[in-house]
Amino acid sequence: MQRLVATLTLLVGAITAAHPVHHQQACAQKKTSEFEANVRPILDQHCQPCHFAGGRMYDKLPFDRPETIIRLGEKLFTRIRNENERAVIRRFLALRK
Repeated sequence: MQRLVATLTLLVGAITAAHPVHHQQACAQKKTSEFEANVRPILDQHCQPCHFAGGRMYDKLPFDRPETIIRLGEKLFTRIRNENERAVIRRFLALRK
């Protein structure tokens, strides 16, 4: 009986330990999907060609990478003034929390 309890305890521990990794992966995938589907088209419209591959600002601030947008946050709004587009970016930024 003690052996069964010990085995079950180890199994539960392994499942619990694996859960945060799965959750982190799911969150990262959701961020990427949200970025590609909703945020990137806005940036393509407002920030081409400078902040995309081949552009003069690409090496410093690559806007085809979600992590750049997360780092900049609402500083992007100097160029993006449309409130609907800002709302899309804010939703994306909220995913990082």
